[in-house]
Amino acid sequence: MDTNNAAELSARRATVVAGKRKIRWGDALAPYLFISPFILAWLTLFIGPAIYSLILSFYRYKGYGTATFLGFQNYRSILTYHVFWTMLGNTIFYWLAHVIPLMVFAFLLAVLVRSKLVRWKSFFKPVIFLPNVIAVVASALVFQSLFGTQYGVLNSLLGAQIPWLQDPKLTRYVVVLLLVWRGVGWWFVIFLAGLTAINTEVEEAALVDGASAWQQMRHITLPLMRNTFLFAFVMDAISSFRLFTEVNVLVGTGGGLAPVAVAPILNLLLSNLRGAQFGMSAAVGWILFVLVVAVTYIQFRLFQESAEEVE
Repeated sequence: MDTNNAAELSARRATVVAGKRKIRWGDALAPYLFISPFILAWLTLFIGPAIYSLILSFYRYKGYGTATFLGFQNYRSILTYHVFWTMLGNTIFYWLAHVIPLMVFAFLLAVLVRSKLVRWKSFFKPVIFLPNVIAVVASALVFQSLFGTQYGVLNSLLGAQIPWLQDPKLTRYVVVLLLVWRGVGWWFVIFLAGLTAINTEVEEAALVDGASAWQQMRHITLPLMRNTFLFAFVMDAISSFRLFTEVNVLVGTGGGLAPVAVAPILNLLLSNLRGAQFGMSAAVGWILFVLVVAVTYIQFRLFQESAEEVE
């Protein structure tokens, strides 16, 4: 009888253990089951096309017929093409010329709105963010009417005929102004969220210890905002290398594309697509990808070194 009871207890324990294992496996697989639609979509719509474009960048392909393997010829052709370097220089200029004014202005606005000096905060927040809500094309058309040579608002007020959108040197700065105007609202919200996350007790303690507003900003606010600044600079660099609509709507000519003297690098990709040079276009995309990765890595290194110096 004792032997039968022991066997029955052993069988029950085995059943319970097996049930627990099934439950554990179910708990472990449940998260992956829920995110599987995203993973499938990501593999199908992103990773798959990315791998295909990488392979295509080594071929000459017109979209039909047989693809001809060229090796690195597409990359050599692009890197020795003077238009590529002109467009890359334009893109880097747009990025470097607007990033510091944009970040400084957005951060100062966030500090000001968060401070006790500003009342009606609920009014100023949507007003500052409003330019980001406006469509890119509409924003570019507004700047086109403001800086037009003959009928532009600015030239009418100045009583002059300044070729803002005809002179490439002036056009570049108009594009920079457009980028700052459109982006300040977005980064204002990001910086305001970062400032709100700072523990007010730390700031109050510094104030009690006699720290001035500048000392509080330098030794407390800015160090605690480092990760937010890193995110802002990295994301702005990525979006700057993807610049396309603003310039082409503002000064687009035949075919809707801006002149080479002010065109961003994405124009070269589109030009190759229009010319049915799909391999060349894919090569431009991957060169741009490498540039973005390199710029992102440099920014991470710079912020890491600055953090080590502070520590």
